[in-house]
Amino acid sequence: MEDARAERDVLAIAKVVGSTDFPVERPAVIGVDRETGRLLRLVPFPWKGADTDPPLLRWSWIHVRTAPAAFDQRPESTGVEGEVPATAYVDAKDGWRLRWPFVRSHLRSSLEELQQLARDGVATAAFVRPAPGADVMQLPLRLRFRCDAPECAGPHELPVLDWELHEMARASRERFGPQWATRFRETWGAPLFERYDVHLLLSSYAQALTRFYVAGLFYPPRAPEDPHEH
Repeated sequence: MEDARAERDVLAIAKVVGSTDFPVERPAVIGVDRETGRLLRLVPFPWKGADTDPPLLRWSWIHVRTAPAAFDQRPESTGVEGEVPATAYVDAKDGWRLRWPFVRSHLRSSLEELQQLARDGVATAAFVRPAPGADVMQLPLRLRFRCDAPECAGPHELPVLDWELHEMARASRERFGPQWATRFRETWGAPLFERYDVHLLLSSYAQALTRFYVAGLFYPPRAPEDPHEH
């Protein structure tokens, strides 16, 4: 990408766990560059254990020194060098009002639209709103949904590499034992999509640009959002 070596302030909006199955995916953070407003994929991101040390919060501003991303031709991808300090945090108050501007400009109508953008080399990550009826599946974690758009050819079933959902699944297994899947889906399955205005942050794999996974969730309260308000 242009000017890969730079000092940047990035709003971390998703944390991606690695995957060793083909197509392989390295741990990453997807965020919004303060200066350009573009989505950036910081990959590979320097995880330590289950998280960074100290833990990196989603919706925190981080200061990073970027570099060319080795073996990754996705237009949003950039490498990371040195320490990654957090400098501020964007609160979820007022119906996620402060967070909406960082999502709105990266909305696409459907997975099909995003796949075409990936074929054209334009974009390999964006937010898509699912239609009613979306649900989470488990072992391995994946989301089944249709896009909220007439051109959707779904239903789609995509792997979930979102760190938050993986951590919630792990916590449910430890707390509820054999009943973990039922309890997990009560919070993160269909009821989540019914109660909140969920948007899926979808990302392609570096090894397969038209194959996508769920990199993160954006789930403000289900209330009318006025684009002229902000």
